[in-house]
Amino acid sequence: MNAYQDLNDGLWGDKYNQVVSTSKKGTIVNVDGIGDKDSYNPMLCEYNGSKVLAFRCESRNSQIDDTINYHPVIMFAKQDGHIWKVDKNIVPFEMLEDPMFMKAKIHGHSSVVFGGVRARLVEVGNFVADTELYEGDTLETVERTPFAVIKGMKDERLCQLPDGRFLLCRRPLDNHGLGRAVLHIVDHLDDLTDINVDIDIPPAVAVLQGPNDNDWVGINSIYIISDKHGTIWVGLLGHIGALDDSGGKHYAATTYKVKLNDLVGGKTHIMDPTIIAMRSCFEDGPQKDDKLSDVVFPGSLEKIEGNRYRLWAGLSDARIGIIELDDPFRLD
Repeated sequence: MNAYQDLNDGLWGDKYNQVVSTSKKGTIVNVDGIGDKDSYNPMLCEYNGSKVLAFRCESRNSQIDDTINYHPVIMFAKQDGHIWKVDKNIVPFEMLEDPMFMKAKIHGHSSVVFGGVRARLVEVGNFVADTELYEGDTLETVERTPFAVIKGMKDERLCQLPDGRFLLCRRPLDNHGLGRAVLHIVDHLDDLTDINVDIDIPPAVAVLQGPNDNDWVGINSIYIISDKHGTIWVGLLGHIGALDDSGGKHYAATTYKVKLNDLVGGKTHIMDPTIIAMRSCFEDGPQKDDKLSDVVFPGSLEKIEGNRYRLWAGLSDARIGIIELDDPFRLD
């Protein structure tokens, strides 16, 4: 048991289904080449037979309400033996947070779509976050001017469906409720250019929530997966968040799943999360500040074999963690 166990069990145990299936505690992954800065909120990008680790990098004192010291950067690393080293061939994205990645066929051409969050301080204690999306043949050559900016929303996620359309996950502040994630299907990525999210978004096909109205959810990655019977599912890796009475934040990694045929069938689905990892599942480490000690911000799932995956996650806004999980989507 580590310092987070009692807290996690008391916070999440009575409210959510839990499938924490791991034989050993998750470990911290360090990135060589970032000096004394912190690395966290990773996204493992797998394409063209290679793996690139995108991650958020910044100083421990970098905070959005501190205009002098706030300077997040998305950087990239590749594995050299057992060590992850910054890849100097991929230019970092300055002032972007929390990377996202998708492979796609766009107009018949294989492309990568990369994204991140750009936050702007409006006034003390109040900021606006936009999701910026970039496109290119590879991460090395991705265009540095975003082809789409989804204004007023952070951590939007995309996945191309087998029929060529795209599943868009967004976090609206509308009639679906505060802190809920909503799935939509869009025909083309071009539909996201100059989009007015209050007018142009098609109807929701799913609403992702939790049983507690005070908790909030978000999606970090979307996957097309299949079970042993050949049924195709949409698997979603996400997070559930809550505040305690003293203002401390608590995040756990979650999954959702829905059959693809059900998702595209024209009915709106209400989906609750299953928790797959909490901070107590990982070894101890530093934290950005005291209110962020109990945070797991999942980035991506790396398939190992069968239904076994490696979860990549940010820990306490200060480190990257990995942990191996059995069947996080509960397909068996």
